[in-house]
Amino acid sequence: MRVAEIKSISKEEGYIYYINRYKATAVIEYLSKQASFPFSFSVEINPLGVRSYNVSDLPRTLDYPVLPVKKALKEFIIHMDKNNELP
Repeated sequence: MRVAEIKSISKEEGYIYYINRYKATAVIEYLSKQASFPFSFSVEINPLGVRSYNVSDLPRTLDYPVLPVKKALKEFIIHMDKNNELP
């Protein structure tokens, strides 16, 4: 299983300035199939500047175990954040 891309990323407006919430569409490849689904994630920055990432709202109809998908999405988001690719 691998994340092919995360597209249609939009930042949600919020009142807490140190938490950035996003909605996006993930495209994953597994078992010679490709699936696309919407999900949301957040990036929180603590007072020391350490970032924590949270992935949520994964579909229940996904034909693959949820934990590996969450882990792969989180790694892909961390990579995008380090390369300043998030809005």
